[in-house]
Amino acid sequence: MRRAIATFLSLLLAACGSSVEKTPEPTATPAKLLTLTQTSMQQSSSLPAVVRSVRTTELAFQVGGQIIEWNAIDGASFQRGDVIARLDARSFQAAVEQAEAQYINADSEYQRALRLLEEDAISRSVVESREAQRQVAKANLDTARKNLSDTVLRAPFSGFVGVTNVEQFQNVAPQQTVLVLQSRAVDAVVNVPASFVLNSNRVRYFNTFVELDAAPDRRFAATFREATGQADSSTQTFEGHFRFSPPSDLVVLTGMTATLYFETELVSPVEEQVGISVPLAAIMAEGKQRYVWVAKGRDRVIERRNVTVAQGVGETLRVTEGLKVGETIVAAGGAYLSAGDTVRPWGS
Repeated sequence: MRRAIATFLSLLLAACGSSVEKTPEPTATPAKLLTLTQTSMQQSSSLPAVVRSVRTTELAFQVGGQIIEWNAIDGASFQRGDVIARLDARSFQAAVEQAEAQYINADSEYQRALRLLEEDAISRSVVESREAQRQVAKANLDTARKNLSDTVLRAPFSGFVGVTNVEQFQNVAPQQTVLVLQSRAVDAVVNVPASFVLNSNRVRYFNTFVELDAAPDRRFAATFREATGQADSSTQTFEGHFRFSPPSDLVVLTGMTATLYFETELVSPVEEQVGISVPLAAIMAEGKQRYVWVAKGRDRVIERRNVTVAQGVGETLRVTEGLKVGETIVAAGGAYLSAGDTVRPWGS
């Protein structure tokens, strides 16, 4: 009898328990979570870049004539002082010889006039006239010699030929551009936000290299040179110049596209280096107050935490008050959260 009563009570309790509705657990919102560490003030970045020659110049003969020697094929390299091209110099050589003869004659007449003046055989005005003729002859000789020298076109600096506009045996006029010479050192020019410029004196660049779109399998070390002093009116960005030198087997021309990869570190006084690196997307704002969402406990219930934000580099800010190392925050996706919500990592 007792066994039957016990069995009946067990069945009754089971039936009652199965009829009680369980309270559904709150659904966790997916978000990007980040466990905080002490700031290193370092950031890896990449930016699209355009190649720009450090030095580019259009070369032209100062005199006209026919090109009889032409070494300037596209991509040809030259050292400073190397001969790039020559004009037919025969007429210029003849002009020099004629000017030399005229100068010798004028100088002889001037020297003779000086001797006659000592003998009171001629007036001083005659001597002055002979001196003026001598000076004119000397100026003509200098011009003729310079014109002869100008029949040879030399490289004003070391570089390579970017563009050619003429060919051998072609007649050219004075000051007609015959080629464009480009230095081998080039800059990768990128557009950077104002924050980069504001901190440019305190930012150290390292592991910086350029990868050309036309040669993605090769990388070239680069160094930061400068940032322009005026922002682009449409994008409000500044030009950052990173210098690199391609190897001699590659012809890298102005206008080629590339990608600049670099790491940055904000160099601060010791008293400013304390802080925690936080992604810019994690910082929320309510008026002037900045805050982040902190996930607490195993259930990751979020709470609002007001923070003090200092300077940062690029997409990273430095929080000096309000957070602790080891805490987990919502690094992205916090715009639609409220205090007391539960979160889970994206993709989990």
